[in-house]
Amino acid sequence: MQTSEVAPMATDESEQRDLHELDGTHVALCSGGRESTVATHVAVRWGPCDIIAYLDTGTGAEANKRFVERVADAFGATLLTIRTPEDYSELVEEHGFPGPSQHAKMYTALKERQIGRLATLTNGHGNGSDLHLWTGVRLRESRNRMAHVERVQQRDRWTWVAPIHDWTEQEVRRYHERLRLPTNHLWSTLGRSGDCFCGAFGSPEELIDAEAAGCERLVEQLSDLEDSLDRDHERGRWAWGGMSPVEQRAERVDDEQMLLCSDCGPDLPTATDGGRDD
Repeated sequence: MQTSEVAPMATDESEQRDLHELDGTHVALCSGGRESTVATHVAVRWGPCDIIAYLDTGTGAEANKRFVERVADAFGATLLTIRTPEDYSELVEEHGFPGPSQHAKMYTALKERQIGRLATLTNGHGNGSDLHLWTGVRLRESRNRMAHVERVQQRDRWTWVAPIHDWTEQEVRRYHERLRLPTNHLWSTLGRSGDCFCGAFGSPEELIDAEAAGCERLVEQLSDLEDSLDRDHERGRWAWGGMSPVEQRAERVDDEQMLLCSDCGPDLPTATDGGRDD
């Protein structure tokens, strides 16, 4: 079967070939979300990836991690699970729960440093690294993404590759259904993947949803962490914060920090055809 028949939503076959012919080491980053799962399949089945990496933030649901393991088995790829060296509980005990303005710090601590470790593991040292990281980011997920996501983005130690960057949500779902890819039960019960519960952009109601989705252990851990702090303190509750206009402007300073946090952000969900189901 030709690529164009299976994935007609791809821009054109020449772009598919261009991605396939990128030199270097190729790793598909799978968060457990729908977009991430579809992009991982594209990267493994139609692209050059034979490695899937899961970034274990230490704040995710065990069910989500098990789902990514199932994805790797189904796609016939090697799975690397890279856990953050940072301890979320220690960060919270020292600084309180993060709010919107601390999202950049949480992203760096829980995800970006793991990418750096992955670059080291794959010999991606210095400028011109041959490491290519394939993700499920899309242009139409949010206004922020529409301004900054490109199909291929070169960085100092790695290159971002977004094989479904111009797909619509409907095209993502159609591809997933047509090829009968694995389904994460959290998509319907939680409404998103469960790879990160740092809470920087969260709301307390999410813990109710998480418990209903079977993530009781995670909810208990966060509740115990709340109990260890002064709940009356501004940062003593998980997902305590709204976002002021000043914080919104500050959040836009670093447009790269959102690449692996598709469920986070002040402009999600939007009137575009994107959404919270990554």
